[in-house]
Amino acid sequence: MKTIVFPTDFSDSTADALNWAKLFARQYNASLLVVHVQQLAMPNTALPVAGELGMGASVGMDVDMQQISQEQLDTLAGQLQADGIQCQTELRLGAVKDAILSVAHEQNADLIITGRGHLRNFFDRLGGTAATSVAKGANCPVLIVPASESAPKPAQLRSIVFSTPLEFDQQEGFGQTLAIARTFDATIRVLRVRAENQPSLSADKPMLKTLQNLYGAEPLPVDTIESRTVSGGIDTYLSTNSPDLLVMTTRERDFLSGLLNPSLTDRVVTHTDLPVLVFQESAPL
Repeated sequence: MKTIVFPTDFSDSTADALNWAKLFARQYNASLLVVHVQQLAMPNTALPVAGELGMGASVGMDVDMQQISQEQLDTLAGQLQADGIQCQTELRLGAVKDAILSVAHEQNADLIITGRGHLRNFFDRLGGTAATSVAKGANCPVLIVPASESAPKPAQLRSIVFSTPLEFDQQEGFGQTLAIARTFDATIRVLRVRAENQPSLSADKPMLKTLQNLYGAEPLPVDTIESRTVSGGIDTYLSTNSPDLLVMTTRERDFLSGLLNPSLTDRVVTHTDLPVLVFQESAPL
């Protein structure tokens, strides 16, 4: 792991994610690319405008905000470098998701670590977040860290839960998760939720055997839980267990299936207070 992209809006919602970015950067001696995306200000056409004054005022405001944003980036980079972390900055203009994905693609990022703000009500959870949109479109794993309700929590990685439906090949995701666990000397467990609303389409044993082969000679720790829904089963499991990280794999979905059956990963990411590492599989459902 050489390059980690860390998007920030300089708000409290990214403070916890920054702690995780520092943790991974130190552990892997990786370079941290701190990205801020400034959305272009739009002139208010409802206000009276004399000549080109309205557009000029908008452009001037954009320039001022760019300068402020760059100063904030420089300040944060200075703090990170003082902590011994290799750091670069990138200021982009435009849509948040598109800009983050462009930077990650251009820099061949190994990991994106992003914060997730507080989701106060049903409509926030229904609409999702920019973080879930980034996870869907990224070509690399995305670690989504929810903001704490109070002070930011120290980042630690001692225990990992790898959630799997055991319905498709997840060798790549599990292999990378296993590598992370060994790098941090963390424990890893596999979570299988048997859900009433998602009947099993294939036998568990062949998939488990594949994961066991990757894990090694020791028996692979597997926890199985019965639930009405997969997301409900994960919530139940997390209410009685306290891992530091949950790992999930999402798959590409076409537009119609995305409307009819929203991603399980999205639901978990927007409901849990635990950091979630998302791997994107390329095979469509």
